[in-house]
Amino acid sequence: MTRLLPLFLLSAITALAEDPPAPPETFDADQLAHWAYRPVVRPAVPEVKAGAWARNPIDRFILAAQEAVGFGHAPEADRVDLIRRVTYDLTGLPPSAEDVAAFVGDGRVDAYERVVDRLLASPRHGERWAQHWLDLAHYADSNGFEHDGERPDAWRYRDWVVKALNADMPYDEFLTLQLAGDEARPGDPDALVATGFGRCGPREVVGGNVDPAARRQSELTGVTGTVGSVFLGLTMGCARCHDHKFDPLPTTDYYRLQAVFAGAEFVDRPIAAKGEQEAYDAAMKAIGERLAPLKERKSTLEAPYRERLKAHKQANLSAAETAVLAIAEKDRTAVQKQMAAGANAALKVTWEEVAEAVAADPPTRAERERLKREIDEVERSAPRPPAKAMALAEPSADAPETFVARRGDPKMRGPRVEPRPPGIALASMAADAFPQTIAPAGATTGRRLALARWLARADNPLTARVAVNRLWQHHFGRGLVGTPSDLGVRGEAPTHPELLDWLAAELVAGGWRLRAIHRLMVTSATYRQSSTFESPSQRADDPEETLIWRMRRRRLDAEGVRDAMLMASGALVDKAGGPGVLVPIEPEVEELIFTEAEVVRLWPVTPDPAEHRRRSLYLFRKRNVRYALFDAFDAPDTQTSCPKRDVSTHPLQPLATLNSAFAAERARALADRARREAVGADRQVERAYRVTIGRAPTPAEASRAAAFLADGTDEAWVDFARALLNRHEFLYLK
Repeated sequence: MTRLLPLFLLSAITALAEDPPAPPETFDADQLAHWAYRPVVRPAVPEVKAGAWARNPIDRFILAAQEAVGFGHAPEADRVDLIRRVTYDLTGLPPSAEDVAAFVGDGRVDAYERVVDRLLASPRHGERWAQHWLDLAHYADSNGFEHDGERPDAWRYRDWVVKALNADMPYDEFLTLQLAGDEARPGDPDALVATGFGRCGPREVVGGNVDPAARRQSELTGVTGTVGSVFLGLTMGCARCHDHKFDPLPTTDYYRLQAVFAGAEFVDRPIAAKGEQEAYDAAMKAIGERLAPLKERKSTLEAPYRERLKAHKQANLSAAETAVLAIAEKDRTAVQKQMAAGANAALKVTWEEVAEAVAADPPTRAERERLKREIDEVERSAPRPPAKAMALAEPSADAPETFVARRGDPKMRGPRVEPRPPGIALASMAADAFPQTIAPAGATTGRRLALARWLARADNPLTARVAVNRLWQHHFGRGLVGTPSDLGVRGEAPTHPELLDWLAAELVAGGWRLRAIHRLMVTSATYRQSSTFESPSQRADDPEETLIWRMRRRRLDAEGVRDAMLMASGALVDKAGGPGVLVPIEPEVEELIFTEAEVVRLWPVTPDPAEHRRRSLYLFRKRNVRYALFDAFDAPDTQTSCPKRDVSTHPLQPLATLNSAFAAERARALADRARREAVGADRQVERAYRVTIGRAPTPAEASRAAAFLADGTDEAWVDFARALLNRHEFLYLK
């Protein structure tokens, strides 16, 4: 007799089989009241007592907070300090001695504004601010993990960012193309390259035993967390395995955001011009023809050594292993196949073993090394592969369903979720802010485009706040919110909430143009303050200087140190774009590079020495190989999104700027430049000062320099130049 299941149990089984959707999220009044989730309301510009000091509305907000507690503010900075500060902020490079002299001697009332406008229009501006954005995207030219393979087309995304910022692309368009360029502009190669934002993080691509579901989840985890922190300023990644411990971000909301990207794949799509593939194929065929006889001669030379090594290994096999190998593969049992695989692995002769065996015969070793060099030279002459976009794109309008992964494990499937932004960010917006059902965008799901359009809405409470706060952080040394990628309850509260909202509203009202916000910030009286102003009482009451009663002193970042040394020595090559440049690195660093091949140059330095003197932005960034100078000066490791760089002080920094090969080259070039561009020791000393720190030496400094250089030797001049490149005034902005 068949027994019927109880009705309630049958219903439960049916519900489980149909993967019920996750219930809607709810939030209490306290969660909804958090400042970052409330609508942006443009506040009135406050009235202040000392209004004559203010140059634009920013100053009135800052001044109102200072006057409320009886604070004073610093006077305007010295002109040399001011042009060094703003030139570095807007272009990432120091001003030339001629630029400094022109500004100091310009008596027009708008002299400073003219400098700002010139710098904002400079192509160097996009390069400078691209570096800040690439920190957030954790851009690199390699995959990371064990093999750290090259990404031959990653640089196209880096160049796209530079181009977009130089064109003053509106921020809403800037984010839309990076999230959904293929959906927003189908068929546009530049828009496809822009989606490289989602591909910038590290990625394991060679793990043969990695579960495909786990690999896919890892990819989506990287994209979801980066999008959440960069555009929303939320620590979405903390909700992947469980509900966020502090913010109203349940795990279901994490996977709703992840579902936006469920249909997207990591692809390298051809964008080469017509005929480029044919030309490449022809060139590679010619190279293959040149390589074939060289590789054959090398193989013939190695053959006796390989045979002896294999015979020795064969003699060491067990009787059982030898017997298994004698059985035809098709006739082996499962156990025998496993044993045969182990035996074959033991018989494998590696190139390291061959190299060691050949080393015992010097003439053969010399011939083998010669052949290796020839093979390497031929291989290095190969052209770069035809252009591809390192993209995040969708193959169809259908996307797989997304389920909550309990504890972050895709095998522990929880309730089904639909694509949607975090509910707490939607709470203050119009009911139709995000579509209930997302219509396909042509041949794609339309999900990423829907997210981008939601982010770019004027009533989004987060997007504009996050964007203007990042600009403030880089101009003033600290954001109005000190945790720029965490606007949640555990992040820092804004020091000037009304100013933050005014700037956010101004960005949207101005068509999302970033350049106008840059100009507002750097032309303010607040920005122009001196950093040398002292007030013991104000320091005691506001040790973190959150009321901005003076300008913060800031050290050049890692790339800035290198670029400033190149520029001061007159060696900086002003060339933009293209594949990353491989500059010489320390031998002990090169030894750490992993490779499974023998005939390969571990770090194939770019042949043209002039390329080595390009801006740091264009250096090849390999995740597992750190430039010593960058490492010393706190450059991010590119493993995770970096919203704010650390600033440390330790002994490795002066070792890098005093004793490294790069520092020695720059010091010698600076000494040569000073003597080449001026006549007489006094003028040469002055020239060296002006091209490094923007001013003439004081009488005391000139006297000490004259005494030090009295013998006139080259080494004295090099040491003098080295000292200038290590001065506080050179490495710091006042």
